[in-house]
Amino acid sequence: MVLVEGLEMQGEIISRWQLEKAWNTLSDKPLPKVKMLRLSDYDFDHVLEHRRCLEDDLREIEEWGRVLSKHGTDACIFNAEDIDDADYIILVRKNPYHSLEEIILHELAHIARGDL
Repeated sequence: MVLVEGLEMQGEIISRWQLEKAWNTLSDKPLPKVKMLRLSDYDFDHVLEHRRCLEDDLREIEEWGRVLSKHGTDACIFNAEDIDDADYIILVRKNPYHSLEEIILHELAHIARGDL
C-alpha cells in the first residue's frame, strides 16, 4: 500500500536507481527529488479523475494532439506537496500500454525540459 494525496492505495514504489539510470541519459544535473508510484489501474484512474485540470488538458493537446482518455493514459506527473518529501510525483498504472522504461524516460523528460 502507498499513500497518495492522503489516501491509501494499492501500489508500489519504483526504485530510485531506475529513475537515476534514466535521468542520467537526459541531464547532467542531479536528479530532483522524484517519487514514482505504480498504482492499480483502478486507483490510477481514480486519481486521474480527481486531478484533471486545464493545464493537463493543454499539455496533452500540445504533446499528443488531443486530450487523452484516462484509459489511454499510462502515467501522470505533478508537482509534489510539501508533505510528500519530493519535488515531483509520478504515478503510473500497473498495466500500461508502454514499457516502464519508456514511461520513466518520458515523464522524467518533462522535468528535464522544465515543462511542468
